[in-house]
Amino acid sequence: MDVLRTPEGEGERRSARVAPDTLLRVAYDERRSADQLTGRGVATAHETVAKRLGMSSKTVQRARHLLEALGLAVTVVEGRYLTTSERRQARAKHGGHQVRAASTRALVMPVGYRPTAPSVDDVDEESAAVENVHLPPREGVKGSSHLSERSPRRARTRAREATASRRPAETKVRDARGPREPRGLDVQRLAAGLCHRMPWLDRRGRHVGQLCDVIERHGLAGRGWTVARLLDEVDRRARELRLRVAAIDDQRDPLGYFAWLLRVTIPAGAVAPQLVVDEDRRHRLGRQAVERAQDAARRAQLAAETDAIDAAIAAMHAQFPSRPSRRR
Repeated sequence: MDVLRTPEGEGERRSARVAPDTLLRVAYDERRSADQLTGRGVATAHETVAKRLGMSSKTVQRARHLLEALGLAVTVVEGRYLTTSERRQARAKHGGHQVRAASTRALVMPVGYRPTAPSVDDVDEESAAVENVHLPPREGVKGSSHLSERSPRRARTRAREATASRRPAETKVRDARGPREPRGLDVQRLAAGLCHRMPWLDRRGRHVGQLCDVIERHGLAGRGWTVARLLDEVDRRARELRLRVAAIDDQRDPLGYFAWLLRVTIPAGAVAPQLVVDEDRRHRLGRQAVERAQDAARRAQLAAETDAIDAAIAAMHAQFPSRPSRRR
């Protein structure tokens, strides 16, 4: 997401004619196929990924080329046709008829990439980027340092520790915005229901108040959303968009992932479908009540005018008496 936000990344994406959601879906599938420790060993064919994601192999091929252009993947070994002996070995190994070997790829970090600190508005939208640090060796890291306690390199550390008690205590800076208004009851109920259904949302260093912020910013409060209606709508829209929802163990930041899933499936400020149906029903019942009242008023008016109509008919009969018909 950081790379796509840059003008160069957006230019590469437009040139490749790949939608952002399509690129993210292909990248996530590459991540699941790669070695989880090194990012290497991605050897799936275009057709295999396309079948899993429900898209064409050409789209997968363009997305993979875009990942390489953005510096997020490299091709280690190009795909090729197998020799006759290799085909026999493949048949003996898995019993299938294999003609080609797919390319082998590795997932990498762009050169010179530095993760950007997310703002307050973006902290719930995407997971925070990880730093490209050096991994420890397989033997592990020793718990003790090879420097002695009296090493000259530790002199500055000892001096800081000796003077730490003489430092003035830091005073907390009071928030200039003042005390925050209490959250609405509907926001608290919806957040509590979501945490009950998905208890991993308020874990991993997250607080339920951040989930309340997501609900408020997305405009879900007071619009007829319940936990069941919200999750059903997210699931329905995800199936329509052919989004492959990540497993819980694969979500590095569950709350950020849930906020992203809300943004791509439910428009901000959308009203719950059931609330729309109930509103239409109330309007329909209101119109029917008005029509019944108007019909009753017309009937009452006709009943009130019945005596006058009968009197007018009697006067017409008296003024124009009927004559007996002549017999032939």
